[in-house]
Amino acid sequence: MIDGIENFKKITLFVGEIGSGKTEFAINYGIKIKKNGKSVEIIDLDLYKPYIRLRDLKEEVEKFGVKVITPPEEIKRADLPLIIHASKSCIYSEDKICVYDIGGGEAASYVLRQFPEIEEFPYELLYVVNIYRPFTRKKEEIIKNIYDIEIATGFKISGIVANSHLRDKTEKENIVEGYKIVKEISEKIDKEIKYVGVREDKISLIIDCEFKNIVFPLKSFIKYPGEI
Repeated sequence: MIDGIENFKKITLFVGEIGSGKTEFAINYGIKIKKNGKSVEIIDLDLYKPYIRLRDLKEEVEKFGVKVITPPEEIKRADLPLIIHASKSCIYSEDKICVYDIGGGEAASYVLRQFPEIEEFPYELLYVVNIYRPFTRKKEEIIKNIYDIEIATGFKISGIVANSHLRDKTEKENIVEGYKIVKEISEKIDKEIKYVGVREDKISLIIDCEFKNIVFPLKSFIKYPGEI
């Protein structure tokens, strides 16, 4: 099980389809790096009408010592593809680690075309997938989505995050099934499974699973209607 992150890059970017859990994973990833004593910025590049954005969680997330970069208050609700200067400043700050939350799907991923300088630094582009969300229920759909996002961004995806769940209704078989599908995809397209995302309150379900060493415990920040 992953407690802290040691071999992290200067820049980590999270992509995937809508509802894959990118935002929640990016938040937890940044907080875990912060535990190493690093200065961490989590940057909101979710520009396409998302249901929940990082900017809506800024105050709560910053309690954990990370800095959240979002558009200014007066324009943060604007339904416009706004790129602010602060979105790039982290890249050039020698003492900062940058974690980017990119919008869901191929179209939203095109924003990375405006960040060619990323290739000048050590970076990792991680694809997050939940097989219980639309557009990524089948292996063929997931593989196509991975390639589409690579074309859209101009970057190669370096690893996959298996993040399959059904929120509070998640059972062991849901997590295991998600891992199995991602494992088959990983072998077919030669992309490493970096992590298996599991909510903290579901960890006990998977302590005997083959992937236990890459389980990434997730604190839940996002609340949907009806959840406590």
